[in-house]
Amino acid sequence: MKKFIKILYTSGSVLVVFFLVVFSVWKWRILPDSLGSVYSSFVAKEGCSCLFVSKGSEEYCKDYTKQFFSSDLWIQDENSLSIEFSSFFSNFKSKAIYKEKQGCSLDHNRRSY
Repeated sequence: MKKFIKILYTSGSVLVVFFLVVFSVWKWRILPDSLGSVYSSFVAKEGCSCLFVSKGSEEYCKDYTKQFFSSDLWIQDENSLSIEFSSFFSNFKSKAIYKEKQGCSLDHNRRSY
């Protein structure tokens, strides 16, 4: 019985630590740089596709991309979309450009980590 209680306490402690880590990443955006750059690139490309390829409204596309990760700054130009968000340690910026016959692609010259 004591062994069962010890296992129960240990597994409970591991679960609490796990949920604290997940909550801190979700709430306070504690992200490693590589993951943050992937998120900003993904959201920029998805937002560009939603706006220019699917012809969705700006509000719909903002709501659509929030299911992945909410951005701090959303700048829509004539044929491009810039996304920016920040974590505790750095800012992430990505830009996706729409071209008529090619669709949306990331502008690697403008992306910074």
